[in-house]
Amino acid sequence: MAAIDIVCPAWNRSQAIRPTIDSVLAQTFTDWRLLVVSDGSTDDTDDVVRSYGDPRISLIRTSHHGHPGGPRNIGLAASTAPAIAYLDSDDRWLPGHLAALQRAFADGARLVVTASIGFNQQDEEQYQSDLLNAVWHPDLQLLWAFFEPSRVAHLRGLPESVGGWTVDHTGMEDWDLWLRLTDAGERFTTLSDRTVQMYLSDTSRRRTMELRHRLTLGVLPDQEACDALLDRCRTPEVQDELRAAFADEMLRFYRTKAEAGELVVPAGVSNDEVVERVEQFVTDPQVPMLRELSFVAQGEEYAVVLPLQCSSEQHADRLRAFLLAHDSGRHAVVRRLMRPSERR
Repeated sequence: MAAIDIVCPAWNRSQAIRPTIDSVLAQTFTDWRLLVVSDGSTDDTDDVVRSYGDPRISLIRTSHHGHPGGPRNIGLAASTAPAIAYLDSDDRWLPGHLAALQRAFADGARLVVTASIGFNQQDEEQYQSDLLNAVWHPDLQLLWAFFEPSRVAHLRGLPESVGGWTVDHTGMEDWDLWLRLTDAGERFTTLSDRTVQMYLSDTSRRRTMELRHRLTLGVLPDQEACDALLDRCRTPEVQDELRAAFADEMLRFYRTKAEAGELVVPAGVSNDEVVERVEQFVTDPQVPMLRELSFVAQGEEYAVVLPLQCSSEQHADRLRAFLLAHDSGRHAVVRRLMRPSERR
């Protein structure tokens, strides 16, 4: 039995999966087993996986699900290791990834995430994950889409304890699982090691899925009023007002959680460093405010909405409550600008 089983769902990855498998073979921690779950592939993905001939690499073929939740559940059912890591078939690990995870498990972690580096399809680096992407709290799990599966590992049995990976074709199945684990009392251990190479695609489900949930801020009478509201929101003075409101409430949130000792941060990072980084982010004039503001036709009128990227309606209800409590300042600015006297 290996120390860590790796679950890798794959559908028609052919030669593209080779760099992914090669990155596992390059790991400095070698007590692993790779379970590639071929989701009804119709190309030569299965033959490519078999060609490696390494006894630590296993191929599991299943009927096509069209969604990674099903194959991941099948991989979990076939796993025997005390810990499970995930690796999507279009991502790669740097050599120290599994070693970093194993150290965390040895120190008592149950649910672990490392940092990442993002690349485009031309292998050009796009970003290195920020400190704020390694600062975690249950409320922040509601707010942001923490974390991509290729960065996450956990003790055996955790997903099963909350019903496993969802097989609903709604996207964000990773966010859904982490949220259910959070609700069950599990807590992430975050590592600052950038050990995962994430490969970004404009055609990924998260980028193309329909946004079904929203927070409604009010109603405008016509398209002209909508255009005028957008124009006002983009002016420098309103952007400054929105940014000041956002900064005030976000800094209050982080400081309150830090003072209560509730923020999860990587080893060696202080709460003061976190608050300082939050302040830099929320006051950065290069970060546009409310660029996601949208309008939905309702008869002859238009609802002014903030789209919510959520895994379920229950998640959306909870996120609306969070935003109404912690982002009310920006909402108030928008509602003021919607009044007829402010639109002139």
